[in-house]
Amino acid sequence: MISCPHKKSIRKGITFITILLFVIPMLLSLKIQNTYAEDKCKNISDKDDQTECYENLEKETQAKLSSTKSKLDNTLNSINQLSSQLNVTQAQLNDVQSDINDIKEELDQINSVLEDRNNKLSEKITFRNNLLRNYSKKNVVNDLELFFSSNKETNLSGFQTATFIYAFNKATSGNILKIIGALNSEIRNYEKNKEESEEIKKDLEIAQNNLISLKKDLDARKANAQSEANKLEEQKTEYEEKLEELQSKILSLKYGDESGSVGDYESPSSKTPSPPFDNAFAAFSYGAYTHYNGMSQYGAKGRAEDEKSYKDIIKFYYGESVKEKDDFPEKICVEGYGNMSFQKYLYGIAEMPSSWDEDALKAQAVAARSYAYKRTKGGGCICTTQSCQVFSKSKSDNPPGSWKKAVDNTENEIIGGDTGKSGYGWYSSTTGGYLNQAGWDLDGKWPGQAYEKKAGSPWFYKAWYTKSYSDSSTCGHSHPWLTEEEMADIINSWVVYTKGSSSEKSHITPRTESCWGGDPYSLDEMASKADKYGDKYTNVSKVWVDISNSGYTSKVHFQTNNGEVSIDGATFKTVFNLRAPGYVAIRSRLYDLELRD
Repeated sequence: MISCPHKKSIRKGITFITILLFVIPMLLSLKIQNTYAEDKCKNISDKDDQTECYENLEKETQAKLSSTKSKLDNTLNSINQLSSQLNVTQAQLNDVQSDINDIKEELDQINSVLEDRNNKLSEKITFRNNLLRNYSKKNVVNDLELFFSSNKETNLSGFQTATFIYAFNKATSGNILKIIGALNSEIRNYEKNKEESEEIKKDLEIAQNNLISLKKDLDARKANAQSEANKLEEQKTEYEEKLEELQSKILSLKYGDESGSVGDYESPSSKTPSPPFDNAFAAFSYGAYTHYNGMSQYGAKGRAEDEKSYKDIIKFYYGESVKEKDDFPEKICVEGYGNMSFQKYLYGIAEMPSSWDEDALKAQAVAARSYAYKRTKGGGCICTTQSCQVFSKSKSDNPPGSWKKAVDNTENEIIGGDTGKSGYGWYSSTTGGYLNQAGWDLDGKWPGQAYEKKAGSPWFYKAWYTKSYSDSSTCGHSHPWLTEEEMADIINSWVVYTKGSSSEKSHITPRTESCWGGDPYSLDEMASKADKYGDKYTNVSKVWVDISNSGYTSKVHFQTNNGEVSIDGATFKTVFNLRAPGYVAIRSRLYDLELRD
């Protein structure tokens, strides 16, 4: 028979169980709170609020992972789109790399949070496992055994112990199960987040590798494209060089120096043909084939006819008096003929018609002797073409009487002054009334009173459209006149010449390409190019020029559909000669433009 426990023992047991009922849940709560010692939720006293705080932290982490994954997807799409383009800029690649770096930084922050959570979860996992073990052991001894047992430490009978343990289990089981459930949920969420983080990390590595591959691919494609571009540029340069060579040829032929002096015979007269249409434009050159230095042969003729002596003529054109040399060499080396006396060489000079006035012939003899003296002073031979002076052996053997007399009467006479001076002894047929050293060659007002005009020079005022006097080729344009549309085209060409690219400028060549070749713009194409630069000309109603006191055309003016336009004289001459059809050309720096209705 079991005796009833002493009242004092019963009170002691009740106190112990009571302590357990209140202390153990408190210990459990403290244990859980300590695991979140570093969390922002640790100071929340209310357990439900604290649980909500942890749930919100979990949602924030999940939201960051979702946002990071979305950014990564966008970055991968950007790389795919750029992969199909060739004109990807470095700035675009830098933007993608910056996005990758930002995503990596965000992922590192997330992983840092997850790592911190992992460290705390290790404590929670241990705690959970202990709870599970203890909870599973709470019924290792069955209720019947507990009922018939006694506890010496508490002086409780088995019945009392079973009663109190039942009460304790009932009080604590709910909390323990709730804690275990919360821990399991947190562990599962951590493992899910960690797995998603690892997937993002792998995709991020893929994105970085794809970007590196894209850069390499773009570099290779750009290198190939650059290689092709270089080849095209070389072809373009070669093409432009050919066109520039053609332009040089055009300018050389249209400027020309084939007939720089009068020659041995009177030059034929030249009459400008009438325009074959209304509103016709033409360029008239004053003089041609001249270097503007030394003596004008037609000017000398005009001065001689005006009763000026050969010494006056030499003085005007060279600024020096005639002088006689005592030590003049007796012989001169003539290319192709060897040495001969100076007088015999001069007998063969074929640079002025023998029918001209005596003083003009004497001035020519002094000029020719001076030039030959300077040319052979240092030794060597003198050539027999216009590159030096035209020499005729047959004329030398049988000189015309008037020419022989002019040479004999000026024997040993040359131009005084420095023989080393540039232009010493030079001369040309017609300068247009102006020379570099002498200035205006006039007997009154220019152009009507110019000595060259008085002497009847066919080159004094001429509209050129043939290749030369000796070659009457016209290259399909048998007059010097341009239509209003063609004149407007010249102005449009000037726009392209001054504002266009080198490639565009290379297309400024005569449209009569059957003679010149090349790849000229059509009238419409040239107008379109000019329009691109804001200056398209279609109508020209008036034209006039400004003549400089220094003997050149300084400005050309037009009244057009765009109002008045003024062009530098030298530039206009170049553009006109490049674009005008056939052999239509301006052949001197001093020129005029005419409009005939």
